[in-house]
Amino acid sequence: MTKFAEVQESRNGAADLLKGIAVLLMIQVHIMEQLAQPDLYNSILGKFSLFLGGPACAPVFMAVMGYFLASSGKSMKGFILRGLMLFAGGILLNIGRSANLLVQIYQGESDLNPLHFIFGADILTLAGLSIMVIGMLRSLFRSFYLPYLLLGFAVAAASPFMTPSVIFAGYQQYLNAFLTGGAEWSYFPLFPWIAYILTGYSFRLFLSNVEWVKRIDIKEHFYLAVPLWLVILFTLPWASTVTSDLAGSGGYYHHGILFFLWTLIFMISYLIVILLVESELGEHKITLAIKWLGAQVTIVYIVQWLIIGNVASVLYRSQHLFQVASWFPVIAIASLLIGFMYLRIKSTLFRKS
Repeated sequence: MTKFAEVQESRNGAADLLKGIAVLLMIQVHIMEQLAQPDLYNSILGKFSLFLGGPACAPVFMAVMGYFLASSGKSMKGFILRGLMLFAGGILLNIGRSANLLVQIYQGESDLNPLHFIFGADILTLAGLSIMVIGMLRSLFRSFYLPYLLLGFAVAAASPFMTPSVIFAGYQQYLNAFLTGGAEWSYFPLFPWIAYILTGYSFRLFLSNVEWVKRIDIKEHFYLAVPLWLVILFTLPWASTVTSDLAGSGGYYHHGILFFLWTLIFMISYLIVILLVESELGEHKITLAIKWLGAQVTIVYIVQWLIIGNVASVLYRSQHLFQVASWFPVIAIASLLIGFMYLRIKSTLFRKS
């Protein structure tokens, strides 16, 4: 029987499946954003790609991260140290994925501002900041799930009002890019994206403290997801306008409460489907491969950005449909193989030490 209690396992197959699918969808959307010709990027196919790289990607990553943070036994100091390491890792990834472009800027071949690429607010920097915030909130809210959920809603509601209409000067513009956005290099600022981490954190605490939820058999109550999918279906045109407007005010990177609520409905419905897939097809070879990607999501995410970012410095927005379609398997397989080799080398070195 597939029960909600099953999602509380420490190494959760459904969570790995969610992350594995998310990283594959993220690879395709990064290719579309960075390499596709403008007419392809702005086409219906381009908008569909952006939608696939929307609610099932970053929100899922953040919610799953929040879910597992809720079971962490780290102290506030441990959370802050881990957050600082992730934030620093995000800056290093920015440098690595922009290495070729930074060389071009240094050699005078480009007049772009290198600081916009070095201090871009992306998922790893968001994760680092969020972990530090969660570490401080734990001492205040402890294991009560409702305050985290309410704070998540408040963050999503306040975010459109916190995005500055004027970009600050000096160091403030880079600091603000990580916190509330507004700059073109601010992709995943703390507001609104920490709302998904708070939601995942709250969900884990909810499952731990509310006994009747653990006994719900998902197969028997799958029909409960039907109304949610109908809501998603009828509101899909609106949602796709948000995901296809990445950096605009109220767009995907800087959305507000309405898209946040829509994404929560999507994630609840999506989770039910994923739990059923894990129950019925969890040992299938394809499912196992996707779950491996999910279990190693950080290294795969880093590798795919190192490849795509440096390729884009040469081929930015120049590829037609066939070329874009060809890049996906190449980069996905390369990311998987490089990630696998890295893990093998790492495990070998640890065994020797």
